[in-house]
Amino acid sequence: MLQQPPSHLPSSHLRNNPPASRVDAVMKIDHDVLLFATRLVEELGESAIRISRVRLVELTAANNLRAAAFWRDVMNTSERLLAERSPSLAPPPTSPPMASPMTPSTAAL
Repeated sequence: MLQQPPSHLPSSHLRNNPPASRVDAVMKIDHDVLLFATRLVEELGESAIRISRVRLVELTAANNLRAAAFWRDVMNTSERLLAERSPSLAPPPTSPPMASPMTPSTAAL
């Protein structure tokens, strides 16, 4: 349900001071997502991103939007944790892993 702004406050007041519920939602840390992503990264490394992406696609296809939002947050948090852990090894955000180029010495094997 949409609420109308109070008539005694100018509209600029609402732009500069968003409702408290919106601020709380933006600043809220989802500890479940952080815990889950941390465990996935610790146990699976870079595979954590791929697994969370697969779950996100499955749940989106099943129209389970709440669970899909959870896995989207897990995927993004896993990417961030991997980037913080080892910036040179982490893949770019939401991109498929790149295959290593074949060198002449490995091509002969």
